[in-house]
Amino acid sequence: MPGYTMPFPGRELAMRELTYDPCYEKIPEEDRAGIVDTAWKKGEAAAYAVYEEYHGERDFFRIAEDSGLKILTRDTDYVVGSQRYFSDYLSGKNEINLYLKSIALWAEQNHMEPRQAQNMILSHEYFHFLECTKLGLTSRDYQVPMLRIGPLKIGRIGIRALSEIGAHAFARTYYQRLEQEEQGNERTTV
Repeated sequence: MPGYTMPFPGRELAMRELTYDPCYEKIPEEDRAGIVDTAWKKGEAAAYAVYEEYHGERDFFRIAEDSGLKILTRDTDYVVGSQRYFSDYLSGKNEINLYLKSIALWAEQNHMEPRQAQNMILSHEYFHFLECTKLGLTSRDYQVPMLRIGPLKIGRIGIRALSEIGAHAFARTYYQRLEQEEQGNERTTV
């Protein structure tokens, strides 16, 4: 893992991720930093818990299998509109799709081996699995009115970007912890 830059957005870019959400303008400005921080901390805490539970396991394919997830690989570059997708989690089926050609492009862009990139993408999706099974959906931790007509507010809708922020935090934190452990082991063996 050493020798590459962490390809997931860091905490400093989490606010930008929030701006991509279709409901961004509905979020009061004074709430934005706090909800980003809360989503990030949820991802971090989940990463520490999984790291401890699986004793620093590097292989998310093993973690996913142990968790009862089915991993399906699709030999495609999955692009919809101008958005490339690398994976998705299907909660009703407990399945994760990995789009291998999309991931291969991401791996090349980030100077990683394809299997290493698949593993990292899988870790991101694993957070979404945890949201659906243990943590609760991060996107629902903060909600805004679905429709506002004057003073009347109708319905509530969650902020999808918060789930992505949590997943980025999970993956970054988990892999940074692995890297710290690896560096610590290098120091003790020299």
